[in-house]
Amino acid sequence: MNQKIALVVYPEFSFQEIGNLSSLFRWGFDTRTVVVSGDKNPVRSEEGFAILPDITYEEFCVEEYDCLILPGCSDIRQSIRDEKLMEFLRGLEGNETFPIGAICAGPIYLAKAGLLKDKKFTNSMYLEMNERLPFIDMENIRYQPVVEDGNVITAQGDAYRLFAVAMARKVGYQCSDHAYFGVGEEWKEEDFVHHLSDAEWKEFEKEFADLIR
Repeated sequence: MNQKIALVVYPEFSFQEIGNLSSLFRWGFDTRTVVVSGDKNPVRSEEGFAILPDITYEEFCVEEYDCLILPGCSDIRQSIRDEKLMEFLRGLEGNETFPIGAICAGPIYLAKAGLLKDKKFTNSMYLEMNERLPFIDMENIRYQPVVEDGNVITAQGDAYRLFAVAMARKVGYQCSDHAYFGVGEEWKEEDFVHHLSDAEWKEFEKEFADLIR
């Protein structure tokens, strides 16, 4: 594996919907997220975070990444008309082995670019919007948390944890159903006592020799 995933960002993208996924890949599988956009100017998320892209669409090389992720978006008016984004996505057409994941409104970009042709999918758009957008195939839409068809995984915005687990498995990682499940109502004190391995402790001693007792 390349141990890199590509995250596409556009104005008003949802950071929350892909936060679990990026964290799961980073800390569960030592796989980092590379941010991709039309240029390297800061892109502001719907939560207000300003994210600096690492690479542009032109610099993206599919062979260097394990998958591509498209987050949701609270205001699609600009991004759905972004021809650079559409051209980038169309460049993946016909590649049925490269995993692509899209959550919430993210699948509409795949649909417009033609990447959902003959594929079952889901999205979190209003029904009236889905019915009126000509590139949305109403016969193939499924109203369920996560839908996998071929190399594409789509998810409802509320299913961000299930989406993260599905994408991890799609690229070949062994991932528990309960990964990033959070804290339930039942817990024990020892659940919150964390330990370093011997190797991690030695590294800690080395890095913090001037601070530890």
